[in-house]
Amino acid sequence: MANELDLKAEMKRGVDLLKTLRDEIKVKLHLAGMDVRDQWAKLEPELSKVERAAEQATESSKKLMDDALNRLKALRDSLR
Repeated sequence: MANELDLKAEMKRGVDLLKTLRDEIKVKLHLAGMDVRDQWAKLEPELSKVERAAEQATESSKKLMDDALNRLKALRDSLR
């Protein structure tokens, strides 16, 4: 039970971070080149899927979340 609650809390933090990163990227996109915009166009539709999967709070949804967060962080860092 505690492990499941921990996982749910971790998934909530992940979704919150996902939304923050998405907002940061959107702000910076207007200055970005076409390559970065293409990367964003491929990644953005996946974010809703990740958010829905996070509601399940399973190990597979955690892996999906971790992958999405890593990709978002990499894209955000490329915008600096």
